[in-house]
This record gives sequence, C-alpha cells and structure tokens, in this order.
Amino acid sequence: MISIKLARHGLKNTPFYHIVVLQSRSRPTRKPIEQLGTFNPIPDKEGVKAVTLNFERAKYWISVGAKPTDTVARILAKADIIPPKPRPGMPNPSLSTPIKAPTTPSTPSA
Repeated sequence: MISIKLARHGLKNTPFYHIVVLQSRSRPTRKPIEQLGTFNPIPDKEGVKAVTLNFERAKYWISVGAKPTDTVARILAKADIIPPKPRPGMPNPSLSTPIKAPTTPSTPSA
C-alpha cells in the first residue's frame, strides 16, 4: 500500500519536513517515490507555518488510493484536497439535527 508521509530533515531542534509518497511499510528516511512538497512547523514572525505543495500530484496520489498520515491529512484538508477528518469531541455536522424554533401552542377557538 502507498502512503503520504512526512520525512524529517533539518537540524537538531530545527525540524523541516518533506511531504513524500512512500510504500507504507518503508522507513521515512528511505528514498521516496515522489516528493509532493515541504512543511516547516516553526512559525515565522507573523505566526505562519510555511507549506509548499504540488496540488495536482497530491490529488493524483489520493485518487489512486494513497493513504495520508494524520498530520498530512490535516495539511491536505486545509488545502481543500480531501475533506477534514472528524475529530473526537467535535460535533459532526452531517449527523447533527438542525435547531428548530419553538412552536407556540395552538389555542382552541371558542
């Protein structure tokens, strides 16, 4: 099975990740099938974490059945490539019932 994972690069206390396509049971340090982008988890001065991603190739690998890890799934969900995964404790909008306005009791006419 093929999966989309993060491969760690960078120095000690300075992580930097490549978003790669690998066989699911291979080590993340092994040579990947394809590199889709990069992810820098350390925010810059504005508080933004840098992500670069090849959208077309990511959509292709998802369409052929590649399974993203949880962290990569969150990155792909923010890029609107896949739907967001439901999180525990958060209401699922598809299962929730809509709130209805209270109805006033009808009064019988005399």
